Amino acid sequence: MQDWFKRLVPGYASQVAEVIPSETIPESIAAAVEPVSAATELLRINSPMQSISRPAMACEFEILLNERQYSNGVEKAVEALDLIGRVEELLSVYRPQSQFSKLNQFASKRPVLVDTLTLELIQLAIDASRWTEGCFDVTAGTLSEAWGFSRRQGAKPTQQQIDEALLAVGSQHVIVDELAKTVAFGCDGLKLNPGGIGKGYALDLAASQLNRAGIHDFMIHGGLSSIVARGNRQSQSSEWVVALKHPLRTEELLETIPLLNQSLGTSGSGKQFFHFGGKRYSHLIDPRTGWPAQHMLSTTVVCPSCGIADALATGLFIMGVEKAMQFCDRNPEIAALLIHADPKSGAQRIDRRNWHLVK
Repeated sequence: MQDWFKRLVPGYASQVAEVIPSETIPESIAAAVEPVSAATELLRINSPMQSISRPAMACEFEILLNERQYSNGVEKAVEALDLIGRVEELLSVYRPQSQFSKLNQFASKRPVLVDTLTLELIQLAIDASRWTEGCFDVTAGTLSEAWGFSRRQGAKPTQQQIDEALLAVGSQHVIVDELAKTVAFGCDGLKLNPGGIGKGYALDLAASQLNRAGIHDFMIHGGLSSIVARGNRQSQSSEWVVALKHPLRTEELLETIPLLNQSLGTSGSGKQFFHFGGKRYSHLIDPRTGWPAQHMLSTTVVCPSCGIADALATGLFIMGVEKAMQFCDRNPEIAALLIHADPKSGAQRIDRRNWHLVK
C-alpha cells in the first residue's frame, strides 16, 4: 500500500511522519436507531473560494481554490476536470466504446490492449482486493447485474442466479501484462465495474496534475463522497474542513473532519437500496457470497490516496465492524469512522480507528 501512496500522491514520501499506534480502547458513541450512511458537506467558511465544477461519472466534480491565490487557477482547474472526463471515457461501463466495456466484451477471448491509466487502475484494484481479502473486487459486475443495481432497478435474484454470477467473480481471473499493456480474463462472463474506485482514482490523477501545474492549495471532490485536500485553506484554520452529516436528517452533524494533504472516501447504503419481502437490501454486494452486505451502515476512510480511500471504504463496509477495525489496527496509516448498529442493543454506534490522523 505504501508503494501505491508514493505512486499516486506527489511528495508522499516527504510527508510521512512516525505513525502513532491506534488507541487500545476504541472511541465510540451511541445514538438513536436508524439505517444511515454518512454524507459529507464542505464547510465554506471564513475566506472566499473559487469554485470550478463539471458533471462526470453521474455526479458533480468540483475544484475549490483560495480566491485570488493563483492567477492561472481557473485554467488549470478546467484542465484537471478535462482529465477526469478522459478517465470517465476510459472506464465507464455505460459507454460502449470505453476500454472497460471493450474488456468486458472481448478480454475473455483474447488479450486487449489498454491505455496506461486503465492498466494502472486495474492493477490498483487487484491490490485493493488482496488487501481486503476479496471484500472489494472490481470484477463484481455480474453480481451488480444479477441484483439489478447496474440498471438502477434493484431486484432479488434466485440463489441459482447468484451462484452463476459468482463463477465470473474474482480478481485472480484478471491477467495483466504490464509490458504489453494488455488485460485478459481467465474465465467467461467476467465483467469489470469501476464503481468504488474509479472516481477516487480520477481525483488522484486530477490532484497530481494540479500539483504539477503549480497549484498546491486546493480541495477537489466527486459528489462529496470522494474528496482530495492538498495544501492549506487560507482562513483561520489551515486545513480544508469537511462536515460528515446524517444523510436523512441533514441538520445533524456527525463529525467535523479537517483534511490536510489527505483524501476521504465514504461508502454507505443510504441512497442506493431496495426492499423485498419487508427486508432492505444494500447495493454494496459482498463479492465472496454474492449477497448485499448487511452489518455496516456507513464507512468513511481517510488516507493519502482517494482511490485507495474509496476502495477501502467499500471493503471495510463489506468486512463488517470487527474485521474492519482489525484491518485498521494492522494498517496504522488508514483512519476509519464506522457507523453500525450494535448487534445486542440495536443502538447506532460510531467507532473510530486511527482517528488521530485527522485531528
